[in-house]
Amino acid sequence: MEQGVNKVVSFGIGAFESARTSAESLLKNLEVEINALIASGESVQSENAVKVRSAVTNASAKISTLVDQAKAQYTDLSAKAQKAIADLQAKASELAAKLPGSKQEAA
Repeated sequence: MEQGVNKVVSFGIGAFESARTSAESLLKNLEVEINALIASGESVQSENAVKVRSAVTNASAKISTLVDQAKAQYTDLSAKAQKAIADLQAKASELAAKLPGSKQEAA
């Protein structure tokens, strides 16, 4: 019985190692293929390829600019909103103090 259990455990370990080795090999081959495709694409200097690269670069720059502008506007709006809330809270406290029966009026 003990030998049977050991064989099953050894089988499981062997299967796991085989799968791990295969996965590592597949990942390495995939990385090589991806790098080859990148190198191939970088070497293409046709008119269309240059236009596509230029368009992507321009679009990326515009998106970065829009993101920066959105962040600046959010920061500005957030600061204004916080000030408005603080002003409203101060005004509400001021009005509450003037109401009949308020603690401050009684003092």
